[in-house]
Amino acid sequence: MNCASVSFTGGKFSLTKDLYVNSGLIGPFDSTSDVNVFLEDTGGNPITPVSSVLVGNDLTITANIPNPSGVALKFPLPSQYTSFRTGDTGWRFQNGWYDYNPPTYPAKFAELDYTAGSASWFKLKTALTVGGVTSTERFVDINGVQGWGLAGNANIAVIDKLTGLMWTRSQAGGVQWNAAIDNALAYSVVINGNTYSNWYVWSQSEFLATIGNLGYGGNWLDANSGLTITTIPIGTSLAIWTADTNTGISEKFCIRDTTATTMSATSQNPSGTAQKLFYVHDARNLIS
Repeated sequence: MNCASVSFTGGKFSLTKDLYVNSGLIGPFDSTSDVNVFLEDTGGNPITPVSSVLVGNDLTITANIPNPSGVALKFPLPSQYTSFRTGDTGWRFQNGWYDYNPPTYPAKFAELDYTAGSASWFKLKTALTVGGVTSTERFVDINGVQGWGLAGNANIAVIDKLTGLMWTRSQAGGVQWNAAIDNALAYSVVINGNTYSNWYVWSQSEFLATIGNLGYGGNWLDANSGLTITTIPIGTSLAIWTADTNTGISEKFCIRDTTATTMSATSQNPSGTAQKLFYVHDARNLIS
């Protein structure tokens, strides 16, 4: 504080001084009153200082503010809360699979780049890292690129750097609903020397958060590279199981290719026609 002014109003003298923080002028204050200092982070949470020292007019406050780290992802919410069996969407919810707490001080935020026009669904605003490769590509293989080569089984799965999900690129063979859930729970694969287990059948919310809202079947391509990311079955007789239940145990939600061009949710008899399915995995720890 290095500037002061005196004014006379209503028979009283008032002394004002300027307040500086780290050499930046905050503004004048009435020096006849106390100045209260509140420390908060950007989220409005109070910060407890480690120490504070007042020497003359200089107040030095030391606060233990963690260095930013981690990525705040758009991890999907569950599309069902009731469970009808082990491994369905409700079971995952009840067992903490969807309990995602983003870093308190994220170093990066996973967000779509809406300046990319028609490619916005495929591009990130901030470059994120998978397999040591940093890029703004949203969908990559285990090596962090859009290669999906045979070496190391890199062709098996696609990683979504926006949601933190990884799923198998080719749908598994057609089975009834309970067998689909069982097959997902039993699935295990080695990719680049690491074993990945704990797979599940896709939920509706996970399907929609990743590729489902594009609204067509067939080979799903990246808008920029033209590479096949996921193969969706085409034809009115083909569909994809989800791990969600519609109305009770007798009907299960299925993503059906109703017109060979448009995907929509429908109910299917779990003991009736065999349907295709994808396996989904939590891959948040692979993204930085």
